[in-house]
Amino acid sequence: MMESLHDIRFLNRNEIDIDRWDRCIQDALNGMIYARSVYLDTMAKNWSALVWNDYEVVMPLTWKRKYGISYLYQPAFTAQLGVFFNSEPDPHILENFVTQAESHFRFCEIHLNYQNGILSERKRANYILNLDKSYAEIRGNYKKRLIENLLEADRYNLQYQPSQNYPAAIKIFKTEYGRRFPQVRTADYRQFELLCRKLLDQNMMFVREVRDKKGELLNTSIFFIDERRIYNIMSVTPAAGREKRAHFHLIDRLIEEFSSKKLLLDFEGSEIPGIAEFYRKFGTINQPYPFLKYNHLPFPIRFFK
Repeated sequence: MMESLHDIRFLNRNEIDIDRWDRCIQDALNGMIYARSVYLDTMAKNWSALVWNDYEVVMPLTWKRKYGISYLYQPAFTAQLGVFFNSEPDPHILENFVTQAESHFRFCEIHLNYQNGILSERKRANYILNLDKSYAEIRGNYKKRLIENLLEADRYNLQYQPSQNYPAAIKIFKTEYGRRFPQVRTADYRQFELLCRKLLDQNMMFVREVRDKKGELLNTSIFFIDERRIYNIMSVTPAAGREKRAHFHLIDRLIEEFSSKKLLLDFEGSEIPGIAEFYRKFGTINQPYPFLKYNHLPFPIRFFK
């Protein structure tokens, strides 16, 4: 294996065998929906890849160009990328992937995935919940304050229901929370809506809502789903829903709906203490993922970002 450390190919998008790529991501020990070609094609401005052997280890490289310089960046609504593999590789191979990336891109700010911990000491929190238990077992690990919030929500006779109205969810999210995420551009929301449409066609996206007995929308949430995880991609709770603990109710009912299935509920991490505490109330565990940053640009170009 050591003899193959340098046998890593750099491929442009048009050189990638997409069938092999998607099969690798689907079968990978650490496969995630963000690395599938439909996701990258829709959300990344451009992407290339590093591929080892017959798509046994791969790394998507999402990039932009500014002032004639190509650099690695993390696309909007894309939590984790990095190196994916279908069997545990030699750690040196993982390190060599980053070295190879550095040889093509001299500036980088990207998130790797939870299995790439050796590649960066900087970590970001991500909370997950194993749904492969009965609902009663999972609820038994809820924090006391969460149970109190759920009992309070029950007073309002809230209605949990499926929906396919992802455009409305995106619009409300942008209105309610858009200022919190100034880095997410109008074009990003447009591409995200297109991604939702594509994934819905593949049965990999669904929407759940909570309404009160009068039909007022109190929470709407978009989830992505693959063979391993349900991804809490986008959730918005208007003021009336916050008062009635609608988000607590929605997540609890979602857990009940998918309990006893071999899936993880991926809350997608947050560095905001209040949101992180909300996730922890459900008995989640932290599965952190690395943040990789380097800047090998010459002075003064290194400050172009």
